[in-house]
Amino acid sequence: MAYSKCVACGSTSFEAKEHSPSGSNFKLIFIQCSSCGGVIGALDYYNIGSRIDDLEKKIDSLRFR
Repeated sequence: MAYSKCVACGSTSFEAKEHSPSGSNFKLIFIQCSSCGGVIGALDYYNIGSRIDDLEKKIDSLRFR
């Protein structure tokens, strides 16, 4: 099985860190190497899919009253 590896230092240990990029009005979750901090990806701070599902349920409950 292959393991993900940091391209900068070769570590196989990663972590999720919350960050607000300078000049922005939103937060991101950076997936980064836990050894050197090299960023390998970024995710939305909020789980958009989950929030949309919650809104859909609220709309459905209002529609069928």
